[in-house]
Amino acid sequence: MESVKGRNPSIDVFRYVCAILVIAIHTGPFEEINPSLGYIATDVIPRIGVPYFFIVSGYFYIRKLQNGEKPFRQYIKRLITIYFVWSCLYFLIKFVQWGHADLKGFIVNCITTFVYYGSSYHFWFFPALIFALCFTTFLWRLGGRRILIPLSIVLYTVGVLGCAYYNVFQNIPLLDQFFAHPQFNNIRRILLMGVPFFSGGYIVLKSKEKISKQQGLRLWIVSMMIWILEIVVVVNMQYQRSIVLTFGLYPLVLSTLTVLVQNPLPKLQGIFDTSRKLANFTYYAHPAFILLINFVGGVQAYGNQGIPNTALFLLTTISTVFAGLLICKLNKPTLNKLIS
Repeated sequence: MESVKGRNPSIDVFRYVCAILVIAIHTGPFEEINPSLGYIATDVIPRIGVPYFFIVSGYFYIRKLQNGEKPFRQYIKRLITIYFVWSCLYFLIKFVQWGHADLKGFIVNCITTFVYYGSSYHFWFFPALIFALCFTTFLWRLGGRRILIPLSIVLYTVGVLGCAYYNVFQNIPLLDQFFAHPQFNNIRRILLMGVPFFSGGYIVLKSKEKISKQQGLRLWIVSMMIWILEIVVVVNMQYQRSIVLTFGLYPLVLSTLTVLVQNPLPKLQGIFDTSRKLANFTYYAHPAFILLINFVGGVQAYGNQGIPNTALFLLTTISTVFAGLLICKLNKPTLNKLIS
């Protein structure tokens, strides 16, 4: 979603890895083979995926702000355009499924989901990213950049308490009502997840020159160990409502981007533009491929009851790769804008 200029290959290659991890969240590979392995492949490892998308977007956007640029209009226009066009595809799918039975309800649902919830189950990312972009820009223009990081840490902490440590803090006054609110999940996505990880790009910008490559790698290893240990403790003690947000995830995502920024891997320069486009296409389009594969497999609805989870994951990944590479090879300006 940022211009190619100033990017480094390793960041975008890992973005593609994260896009595949998102497919894993929505298909549940290995669950039918081994539930424990499926849990790790679906609910643990992929949790770095969407936070990484947020922090990369924040990193490049805030870097422009630091350089005195005013990129807001360009960014917001591009985000809304991409979001709108892809939303039309998913609205069309929804219309075929149930919209024709209640046209008025369908239109109201489309508007509501587009603005607040996300036009498809994976597109909650767009309202959250747009809000983070607006919030950061507003705070920056008011001269509040110094409170951006502390505020983000506070917001993230609240999110962690409502996810990984829900059963510990659910009875605390005020928090209990907040965590039990019907809209908590969406508030968590937008305010307690989107803003903190987007702002995390600012932390990486401020710290990347202060630590060496060796220190960055050590921080990543320590962060990974802390994250894994925390998940083991939280799950075994049954503290969690979910492990979408944990304390260890935040430094892990920050240190991951730091290591990638410090190690751009110039030898990958030839494939980074393709990996960037593939990452975007995979994330935007994979639910449509899941639906198509299920339809061909005899399941004419969202879900994977008919095709084994692992097969669905592999077929979706392979299909998005071939379709994405085809679009890259066609190199049509209109198509490129939708996946750049």
